[in-house]
Amino acid sequence: MSAPRRRGHDVRVEILIAFDATDPPAGRVRVPGRDEHEDTRFTGWLGLLRVLSELMGSPAPEGRNHELHP
Repeated sequence: MSAPRRRGHDVRVEILIAFDATDPPAGRVRVPGRDEHEDTRFTGWLGLLRVLSELMGSPAPEGRNHELHP
């Protein structure tokens, strides 16, 4: 019997994180190879987690909008 398959992404993704400050942490995140060539800025650890979640998040289920603010 094989182990159950984990849900998630099946492809490798390179993420570049550049820190401009360390206390509080602030910087820029970029995913090379995407059409968007702009860096996404963040401030604080929760800001970094939010940016990573937005960049790597799964698509919304059909018929549902995944925006944070309707």
